[in-house]
Amino acid sequence: MFKAFIFDLGNVIVSFDHSKIVHRLKSVCEFTHDEIFSKAITSQLVREYNLGKITSAEFFDAVNHQLDLRMNFTDFSQAWNCTFISEPIISEQTIKRLSEKYKLLVLSDTNEMHFEYIVENFPILNYIDDFILSHKVSCVKPSAEIFLAAVKIADCLPEECFFVDDLEANVEGAKKFGLNAMQFISAAQFEEELKTRNLI
Repeated sequence: MFKAFIFDLGNVIVSFDHSKIVHRLKSVCEFTHDEIFSKAITSQLVREYNLGKITSAEFFDAVNHQLDLRMNFTDFSQAWNCTFISEPIISEQTIKRLSEKYKLLVLSDTNEMHFEYIVENFPILNYIDDFILSHKVSCVKPSAEIFLAAVKIADCLPEECFFVDDLEANVEGAKKFGLNAMQFISAAQFEEELKTRNLI
C-alpha cells in the first residue's frame, strides 16, 4: 500500500525549454547559441547553483562575467525563468485526486530563481505537501542522500513511496534505494499506470 507520491518537477509537472533562455540571452550578448548554452545552461556554475553553493545574485554575477550581458539582475531573472511553459503537464484534476489519498511531495534538482517562479505561477503546486529541493539539501538525484531526505519527509518506508521522474538514471537510483518508481513519458502514460495499479 502506497502512502506517498514523490514527483520530479521538470518535465513531469512543469515543462521547460532551455533554448528559450539561450535565445533571450543571445539578444544581449555577443556569444553564439552553443557558447551560451555551455556557459549558462550546462556549466559547472549551474550545478553549483542547483546545489545551493552560490546565491542567485552570485550566479547572475558569474554568468554576467562570462557572457558580458547587457541586462540587470531583474531582466536576467525574467530571462532565466522564460524557460517554463505555462500549462502543467499532469492535469490539476489528477493531482487533486491523488492528494485526497496520498501525501504528495516534489523532489527536484532545481535552483532558487526557478523554484520561486514555479511556486508563484503554477497553482497546481498548492496540492503538494512538501518539497525536497537540491539547492536546499545540497545534493542531487540520483544520490542516496536526496532519496533519504525525501523518505524522511514522506514519513514512511521507501517501499511505501511511488516515485515519478522523466530520467531513467533517477528512476533506477530510486529503485536501488527501495522506492517503487516509474519513468514518466507522458501524462497519458502516467494516467494509464495509475489505473493499471488501481492507485486512483
